[in-house]
Amino acid sequence: MSKLKALNRQFISNIETHKAVTDAKRNLILSILKSTTTKREAKNYLTKYQNQFDFSDLEFSNSSSALAPLNKKENQRELFIQRFLNRQNPFVNIYDEDEVKLKKIPLRLAIFKIKFTTITKQQWSGIAETFKRLIHLGISPIILLDFDHLPNTTFKNNELYITDQSNKLLNRLGKHEDDDDFQVTILRSLFNKRNGRVSIDSLESILIPLYQGTIPILQPIAYNMNTNTQEFLKSDSLLFALCSALVEKRTNNLLSIEKIVMIDPLGGIPSIERKQTSHVFINLSQEYSDILSELFIGHISPKLRDLHVSNLNSMNEILSFIRERSGNDDTTGIITTPEIMSINNDQLNPIIYNVLTDRAIISSSLPSSNKRTPQVSTTIIKKGVDVQVIEKDTYPGEFTMGNLFKDNLIDKEKLITLLNDSFGKPLDSEEYFKRIDKSLATFILVGDYDGAAILTWEKSQNSNHKVAYLDKFAIAKRNQGLPGLADIIFKIILQSHPSELIWRSRKVNPVNKWYFERCCGCMSSPESQWKIFYTGDIFDKRIDRLKRKLIPAGVINVGEKLKEYSEICESIPPSFR
Repeated sequence: MSKLKALNRQFISNIETHKAVTDAKRNLILSILKSTTTKREAKNYLTKYQNQFDFSDLEFSNSSSALAPLNKKENQRELFIQRFLNRQNPFVNIYDEDEVKLKKIPLRLAIFKIKFTTITKQQWSGIAETFKRLIHLGISPIILLDFDHLPNTTFKNNELYITDQSNKLLNRLGKHEDDDDFQVTILRSLFNKRNGRVSIDSLESILIPLYQGTIPILQPIAYNMNTNTQEFLKSDSLLFALCSALVEKRTNNLLSIEKIVMIDPLGGIPSIERKQTSHVFINLSQEYSDILSELFIGHISPKLRDLHVSNLNSMNEILSFIRERSGNDDTTGIITTPEIMSINNDQLNPIIYNVLTDRAIISSSLPSSNKRTPQVSTTIIKKGVDVQVIEKDTYPGEFTMGNLFKDNLIDKEKLITLLNDSFGKPLDSEEYFKRIDKSLATFILVGDYDGAAILTWEKSQNSNHKVAYLDKFAIAKRNQGLPGLADIIFKIILQSHPSELIWRSRKVNPVNKWYFERCCGCMSSPESQWKIFYTGDIFDKRIDRLKRKLIPAGVINVGEKLKEYSEICESIPPSFR
């Protein structure tokens, strides 16, 4: 009888354990769906991170319930650790019992460079919660301590200080309410320096703790092999060395660097347009030189400028290196403050939100002059896409579509394919290009025809005043879920024609809400199929006097303007069959 009772208790215990695990997994998925803005974002996240979790016992999972042991993340990581310990190559292929090659489940890494200056005890508590959440979302964090602010005194004095601060960090992160959430460990003497080059000889010292679910904390100390002494190095050089070593292992499909995060009290890269708050998103391929130049025009002190320049240069160097070696733009850079990282809300914490959506909390194309647009202290950075802007001022001949095709500046067939794909119907290309041939204002091309915008000059029958009209705004369907691409194009559109811009959209177009957030106003009549949107500096009463002199309209008659816009938009013929 006692054995029966014991078996019964064990059976009940197993049921409760299974229910707890199932509920936890279900709650994880529900929290992801709740925190992401769109179904597309939730799908993208789950597609990328699904092998970080075991959903096999959920009734709505497509996974097989009879998985081979090495199909599971935990079992694969135990195997890798055993290979490390036995001095075997851990990166060789793995096979199931039937000798079928299995796909390796990678570590998805986020490297945090934390500037160790004035982070409060309360902020550390919030930061620990953020790390806990990231681990639950499938991220494996690495912490690199930044002590660049220390004076160049003796090594011993600085070593004592760093050791003391590292132990305090260990206590703040390690003493968590639930000891099973995550563990932390301090690693030193990882970096070597020879002939000025920094490297890591034993990457296993970092990978083994990661496979065990432990967060490694790296100290900025390197062993100089030329002088046989230890020395402190700048954190940016150590960060690049760490990323370089990890990228080399990436070719074995064993890990991927998802995020490079700089936690700095200064926050993101300051923007003049956003009144010294941070750039929301930086597309380095397009904006790096301009933003770097902007930092040197005197709107911030030289000391702060140099710190921001260092952060921007370091991000550009690392993200460029990773894209060059990996061939993709998956890695995202994030610069934010300790205070913001300590926010424990998935939709307000930009790091967690970026893991879930791969974009910034707010759209970078939202007009900064709009009072509804939030001001942020976080910058999201991508190496990004190449951008080509073709305008009359930069074109030597007559600025027509025909000449741009003739000079091979635009691939006509690729452009038609993009427009057909984006709008989901065939373009009447002959009539369309004939109509806009000599009225072309600006052509914007992103990537290899990943997206494009065509702007024309239009005027009503009773006016000689030309108005910039956004004729086509196209993104290839394969890229319509790509974070930031629409923002990149729309920002260039607004920068190209800041004074006055109009466009139209069918009333049933689901993108209208997105358009409405980026315009000064919109209008439509009951008998029309169009919504007409307009924006520009001529509608901004707060514009400074110097800038207003550059606006031909001066003080405008809004009623007449809207009538002119309506005539223009209603008169343009459809361009698709």
